[in-house]
Amino acid sequence: MYKFHKFILLALTTCVPSLASAQQVLTWEQVRDRFEQNNPTLLADKLSIDESRAQEITAFLRPNPNLTLSADGTQIAPEKGVWHPLAGTFESPAISYLHERRHKRELRLESAKKGTLIAESNHADMERTLLFNLRGAFVSVLQAKAVLQLAKDNLAYYDHVLDISRTRYSAGDIAQIDLDRLELQRVQYESDLETADVNLRTAKIALLTLLNDRTPIDKYDVTGSFDFSELSISHDEK
Repeated sequence: MYKFHKFILLALTTCVPSLASAQQVLTWEQVRDRFEQNNPTLLADKLSIDESRAQEITAFLRPNPNLTLSADGTQIAPEKGVWHPLAGTFESPAISYLHERRHKRELRLESAKKGTLIAESNHADMERTLLFNLRGAFVSVLQAKAVLQLAKDNLAYYDHVLDISRTRYSAGDIAQIDLDRLELQRVQYESDLETADVNLRTAKIALLTLLNDRTPIDKYDVTGSFDFSELSISHDEK
């Protein structure tokens, strides 16, 4: 029995750290790194840059020479009982090569390079837009967490007010209808708490969608500063 209890204690000891570390708490830098690695829209747009660079190689290639061989005069059907299919065949070989004048290859290469610059510019613009959306989703999660904590604090404080009101009712300081009214008002605080919890889950879902992450919501969280900081304006900016 002692060995069995020791085995259970050892198992619980090894499981507690794993359970404690089951929830992933990510900072903004970690969220941004995962976004750049896993977002399908951003990764797909990167391929357009590689395609444009590949077109730079093909644009400057020289055309291959063409070699053709034509035959004429072959007898297909017998004539007057005589059939010599290859007797009158005439072969005509030809070779051709496309010579591009007026620096067409160089101009085509320059056009392909300009297309690569456009693709890179479009990708940078898309990345800025998606990072802006990601930052907004990240801040929305922090805001939802703050609102949820505020709702919990409000409910805990109101429970303390109800305890005082029940004590006053027991002492005969307030009537039963006043106590009932106060207890009924607690439902509003419970509703605010549930709404804040739903909003937090919704904000996490929006952030996970941008990250293309299938981690369960309960095992995922973010951390960061969500306090007001007053900006200092220098004399030159005034």
